[in-house]
Amino acid sequence: MKKQPQSGPAFDVEDAFGSFLDTAGRAVFWIGLLATVVSVGFLLVTYNAFSSSTPPGDIQQAMGNVSMLSKVLLAGVVGLMVGSSYMFWGEETVGVFQLMGAALLWFAPLFVPNFLGGSNVTEASSGAMAAIQLGGTVAGAMAILVLIFDIVSRVKLRARIGTKADHLKYGKGVKEEPAVRNVFMGMCWQLPFCRKFVRDKCPIYHARRTCWRERVGCMCEEEVIRGAMENKSIPKDIVAAAKYIPRNNKLNEKQKAERCRQCVIFNEHQKHKYKLALPLLVGGFAGLYVLFRTPLLGATNGIIKSLDKVFSGLTFSKTNTVETTVNQTPVFQELFLICILIVLLAYALKFLEYAVFKLKV
Repeated sequence: MKKQPQSGPAFDVEDAFGSFLDTAGRAVFWIGLLATVVSVGFLLVTYNAFSSSTPPGDIQQAMGNVSMLSKVLLAGVVGLMVGSSYMFWGEETVGVFQLMGAALLWFAPLFVPNFLGGSNVTEASSGAMAAIQLGGTVAGAMAILVLIFDIVSRVKLRARIGTKADHLKYGKGVKEEPAVRNVFMGMCWQLPFCRKFVRDKCPIYHARRTCWRERVGCMCEEEVIRGAMENKSIPKDIVAAAKYIPRNNKLNEKQKAERCRQCVIFNEHQKHKYKLALPLLVGGFAGLYVLFRTPLLGATNGIIKSLDKVFSGLTFSKTNTVETTVNQTPVFQELFLICILIVLLAYALKFLEYAVFKLKV
C-alpha cells in the first residue's frame, strides 16, 4: 500500500511566515495611513487656530502639541511608505502615488495658507506647517529610495535574463549553444541561441546578414529549418548565399515583425541593446547635471515661483513660503534638483525597459 505524500514542515512554516508578512504589511499600511491623516488634521487645526488675529490658547501648550503630532506624523509616514511598498511592490503606479503624497505634504506651506487664510504668523502656526513639510520630506526621501531600489532590481533582472521570463513563441525553452561566442551587439548567428547544426546550413549566416533584418530565421521559418535537416548545400560566397534566403510571401511585414518579437534570438539581441542604452542614459543624465547645473537650478526655482503665482491667483492672496525656503538654502536647491533628476531618470529607465522589451524597438 502506497503512502500518501506528506507536505514537509518547511512549506507550512514558509506559508505561515508569508501570511504573517502580508498581515503585518497591511496593518502597518492602515495604521500609518490613520496616523498620517489624524496628525495632519490636528496640525492643520493648530495652524488655523493660531494664525488668526486672536490665538485661542497658550502658545507653549500648542507648541507641545505640535511636537507630539510631528512625531506621530513621522511614524505614520514611515509606516505608510513601508506598508504601501510591501503591499503594492511591482506595481508601476506605486512610486507615482508615493511621490504625489509626499509632494502634497511638502508643498503644504504653499497652498494651505491660501485656502485656510490667517495672516498672523506665530510660532505655533509656523511650527505646524514645518511639521507637515518635514513629513513630506521624509515621505519623499523614502519614495525616491523605493523608486531607486525598484529600478535597480529591474535593471539587474533585465540585464541578466532579458525577456526569458516573458512568453516567447519561437525558440522557447531552447538552451544556449556553448560553442557559440556571445558577441555584444552581434549578428543573430553570433548569439548564444543560434543552433550550430542549423547555422552551418543557414543562408543568412553565409550571407553575413541577420534574421531580424530579413524577417526569416532558424526559429520561425520552416524552409530554413527544413534545409538544415535535409543537409541542403549553401554556397560560402556572400553574394551567392544571399540568393538562397527564403522569402515568405504568405505573411505581411507586420506579421513578420511580430514573429521576430517572439523569437528568443531576437530578444537576446534586445538584451544587448538594453545593456548598451543603459549606461548611455545614465551618463546622459549625469552630463546634463554637470553641464547645465546653473540653468537647471534657475528652472527649478522658476517652477516653484510659477506654482506660487498660480495658487496666489486662485486664492487672491500672496505667499512665498516655499519660494523663500528654496532661495535661502543653496544646499536645499541642489538636493531638490538632484531629487527631480533621480525621479526623471527612474522613469526614463522604465520607459527604456518598456521600449526595448515590450515595444521591441
